[in-house]
Amino acid sequence: AIELTEQADTKGIQIQIAGRIDGKEISRVEWIREGRVPLQTIGAKIEYCSYRVRTIYGVLRIRGLSLLREE
Repeated sequence: AIELTEQADTKGIQIQIAGRIDGKEISRVEWIREGRVPLQTIGAKIEYCSYRVRTIYGVLRIRGLSLLREE
């Protein structure tokens, strides 16, 4: 996903995965970011998507944010 957004005209991307990663008993949050994703800038045009994935260990939440442009 990160390689595809580098080809598009985006300024940055952030992907976050939360839940029982690798079947561990304690859930955790991991994220990766490329470029800039200013979440507190009001004039920034940010696309957001969130998915829930059911696994045999529980539910994982995958969240993606991409910065298109800033004003």
